[in-house]
Amino acid sequence: MRVPYILALLALVFAAAAALRWIRNPRRPGPATRTWLLIAAIFTAVAAWLQWHTS
Repeated sequence: MRVPYILALLALVFAAAAALRWIRNPRRPGPATRTWLLIAAIFTAVAAWLQWHTS
């Protein structure tokens, strides 16, 4: 499996973890939820960059 796909899959996993955590406390996202979202955004950005800049 290519690295961009692995990173994209990890981004989905972290986004799902953030969503599950946010569902448990819908009023206000806690620090763990924001951290999961930040990690998902970083993995998404790196996977996109690798997809566009490598062949």
